[in-house]
Amino acid sequence: MPRRVEKSMTSLNLLPSDWITAVYLAVTSALMLFYHKNLARWYIFLSIHIAAVLGILSLHFVPSPLPPLLQFVRDWYALGTILLFYWGGKPLTQMVFQGMFDDRIIRWENRLFNGQPSTYLSARFPSVALSEYLHLCYLSYYFIPVFLPVMLYFRGMREAFFETLFAELFTFNLCLIWYIFMPVAGPRYFEEKIKEPLSNGLLCRLTHAILSSASTKGAAFPSSHSALAILVLLCAARYDLLSFVILFPFCTGLVVGTVYGRLHYALDAVAGVLLGVVMFGLYPIVYQWF
Repeated sequence: MPRRVEKSMTSLNLLPSDWITAVYLAVTSALMLFYHKNLARWYIFLSIHIAAVLGILSLHFVPSPLPPLLQFVRDWYALGTILLFYWGGKPLTQMVFQGMFDDRIIRWENRLFNGQPSTYLSARFPSVALSEYLHLCYLSYYFIPVFLPVMLYFRGMREAFFETLFAELFTFNLCLIWYIFMPVAGPRYFEEKIKEPLSNGLLCRLTHAILSSASTKGAAFPSSHSALAILVLLCAARYDLLSFVILFPFCTGLVVGTVYGRLHYALDAVAGVLLGVVMFGLYPIVYQWF
């Protein structure tokens, strides 16, 4: 299996992670052409996306093998697009529809759960220790997508590394495209904030401070946090048992924490978990296409 990847890198110099990144940029570029009426300075966004696609395709002409440092950057750059595309996707959530679909999610939750779990979970279980643990799990989202690829990469499991990286990008980019057609803000924009004593916790305050300055409104359903957490956990079970054991309490706690901390609706988390499971079964097939 590793030989096939090395051959692909020598003959094409394009990895599956390159292709899935370019596809996302191409799809969003096409959507800008159709729905640019609601996107201010759409031509700037379109130019940036087209330039990025051309930049990725130009990797075809990069000689191989590269010096070790450049090869490291070459292998890892695509993972950084998770943050870049997330922040860059903020104006895109209002490109097709003006407004949010939160009222629809709330109606569904009222029928399914007889209320809003994102409101009553923390009220029914008002434990500072539990709150801090779940907020820690939520913050672990910033290292979960990196942890498993690091473990695989530096243990020489290059095929598993490239497959995991592709799976993460495929799942996350699919979420971003979904947000364009169904933007949901999430409960933290509409519901009452968590009260004391839970709100006094250091990790609770840190989590909400980060989200106040760096979140993208409209990117709640499905929860990309839950989708990536479950996907990475399943990949860890497939490729590296030690990583699975380490990640399990964080990934499962993250799914619960998104709802407990009033950061996502329960349906956001459920949809994210289901998406993660589906993508785990689907990504090997799509990976082979590329």
